[in-house]
Amino acid sequence: MQTDSDLHSQIASALTGVVKQIKALRYYPPKHPALHAAAEECLRGFQPLLASGNHLALLVRKEGFLFDDSQVAKNNQVLGQLANFCFARRIQHLTFLADLNSRDLNHFVHYLLLDPQTIQRNGGIPSILEKARVLTVWANVHDLDTILDKRKELEQRPELESDPAALLSEGAEMAQAQGEALSLEKLLRLMEAEKDDSRFRHHLQELIPLLRLQLSEENRPLVLQAFLLLCRGASSKNTSAARKEHSQHALGQLTNNEMTDFLVAYTLTEDLEQKTCDTLAQILAFLGDKTTRRLMELLAEESSAPKRKLMSSILVRCGAKVLPILLEYLLDDRWYVVRNAIAILGEIRSQETLVHLTPLLEHKDIRVRREAIRALTKIGGQRAVNVLLQAAETGDQELRRQALLSLGAIRAASAVPTLLKLLRQSDWSQRAIDLKKDAIRALGEIRNPDAVPDLIRIAAQKRLWRRKLNDELRFAATTALGDIADESSRGTLERITHDRNPAIARAAAQGLKQLDKANP
Repeated sequence: MQTDSDLHSQIASALTGVVKQIKALRYYPPKHPALHAAAEECLRGFQPLLASGNHLALLVRKEGFLFDDSQVAKNNQVLGQLANFCFARRIQHLTFLADLNSRDLNHFVHYLLLDPQTIQRNGGIPSILEKARVLTVWANVHDLDTILDKRKELEQRPELESDPAALLSEGAEMAQAQGEALSLEKLLRLMEAEKDDSRFRHHLQELIPLLRLQLSEENRPLVLQAFLLLCRGASSKNTSAARKEHSQHALGQLTNNEMTDFLVAYTLTEDLEQKTCDTLAQILAFLGDKTTRRLMELLAEESSAPKRKLMSSILVRCGAKVLPILLEYLLDDRWYVVRNAIAILGEIRSQETLVHLTPLLEHKDIRVRREAIRALTKIGGQRAVNVLLQAAETGDQELRRQALLSLGAIRAASAVPTLLKLLRQSDWSQRAIDLKKDAIRALGEIRNPDAVPDLIRIAAQKRLWRRKLNDELRFAATTALGDIADESSRGTLERITHDRNPAIARAAAQGLKQLDKANP
């Protein structure tokens, strides 16, 4: 036995098919094969509901569709948009008969695409459907017996060839000739020039349903123009409080996953002008939580590195307002999702996030641990340095090395004692030598003279035992002395220029040049 939940789910699926067919009509040119496929798919969505001679009667309200006084898929934004679109065309009731066919469904969807003024000029959707001899889709007729009587009358009339695309074209030409119907482009021009806030609000009511169903490739510039207008209205210092509120409300109504996906796809278009790309990125960043949350979902699914980079840059533009969402993603089970969130946090560089990043140094995946170190390095500050110092003393060899290099990269003077302590350890394993070389390199980048005595000792000390490992340390120390360029190291560097190891000798000669340049 079919439950109400199952029935509502089937209705939602059928109406979603109508939305897909609308998009196909917007996107493909007339007579494109994909249009026929979209129409057939739409019809298949209705067939389970109309089996066994049933018909489907729906009430249309601005916020959604009602079946038996209960709203269908209440939180489904797509259906809410379709209902709003139908409501703007004065459709309050829809009935689909049991023998619904693709021809009638196709005509009905075509006529929905007419703007409200053209529809009313042609007598409204019910009149247009009758003229087109559509027998299985009825608008604003509540009683089934009345529908069947009207249908019988229509069936007795001679059938005329009816092309919905022709009426669409005819309606557009008539609207243009009479100057009454507003296309999206004309509406935007009117809104740009509008000075009165109440009339601007009225235009917004026209814009929202019109814009929602303009999401096709050819309309991208107009959609961008519309969002620019709304973002300016919501944020400009010269905008009245009323217009700001109206614009912000409109953006809230328009911002959903479908719109975000459209804007993101536009942003990721190949060969898109950089100026347009930057503008789209600013709009997406401005739109707030709904957009940023969807961007994180898309980022997790994207396989292209350049596209991931672009989406990440948009999230970075969002700044502090995206932090709560990013912190949620730090708990995700997928390592690459956590890494993405960490990388963005590193670019935003908020000290508040350090407490959340620190535990990730113990994450099970090394790629996450590496990204956490990079983020800490970018954020900087003494708190970040303290965390990096702790990482430099852990047992995680790879993490220790990266932490050491990071301390050098941010020139953390407070790290010098820890680095010198590491140099004074007597371990001669290759692993220990690699760590010491990283510590020496960090000291050279920090350029603190306190490190010079230890570096001189290492650079000057020759060993027959473990000569190769010792020379690796001597070369690193000699190079670091040149980077620090402290006058106290001149004598040592002069002597080392005669070293039997040519690499060390060259490093000393280069160090003297750096010393002369720093101390003219």
